[in-house]
Amino acid sequence: MSNDKILKKIKSKKRGWVFCAKDFHDLGSRSAIDKTLSRISDNHATGDDNKIVRLARGIYYYPVVQDGIGMIPPSLDAIADAMARNVGISIYPSGALSANMLGLSNQVPAQNIYWTHGKSMTKHFGKNAIHFKHVRINPTPNTPTVVVMVLNALNYIGKNKVDDSMIKKCAKTLSEFDKKSLQKMSSKVSGWVSDFIPKIVAA
Repeated sequence: MSNDKILKKIKSKKRGWVFCAKDFHDLGSRSAIDKTLSRISDNHATGDDNKIVRLARGIYYYPVVQDGIGMIPPSLDAIADAMARNVGISIYPSGALSANMLGLSNQVPAQNIYWTHGKSMTKHFGKNAIHFKHVRINPTPNTPTVVVMVLNALNYIGKNKVDDSMIKKCAKTLSEFDKKSLQKMSSKVSGWVSDFIPKIVAA
């Protein structure tokens, strides 16, 4: 496989895209795509416009580069999403991580933990690590990730600490479709969490 088709698709995305071989399944076989991505990332003579960086086996980055600073590292959340796509699993930020990402907590989790129905594993990226922790996750099919994040965050914060400002922040994060999906989850969450769902939908 030539580099051209792969590079064309990469360039169609915004810089900062973290991707895996599966993201190119429409262009050829897995082995051919793997070899092409590896060849492009190994080609140090490639111009900056065509440069991609291998982050881990099967995971690559179309880098953001700023004058005087150099390459801006990708977010760990983007890396985690690409890793999940690469192995074909769904992941959801843990309660602590969800609360921080949604702006409900200023506390930055000491570990980047994602819950998954897949196997538990840890991947290191420089000084950082991403932990996939196997848990029993049973959201309604096609439930948006942000909806699961809201539920995880509420569980983490606790019944007596969820206030009106948090409810408004959750509501602002959700689209009308998300709110309908949240309502469908009412019967699948603990009683006190389900009590907050109508408040979020109405906010």
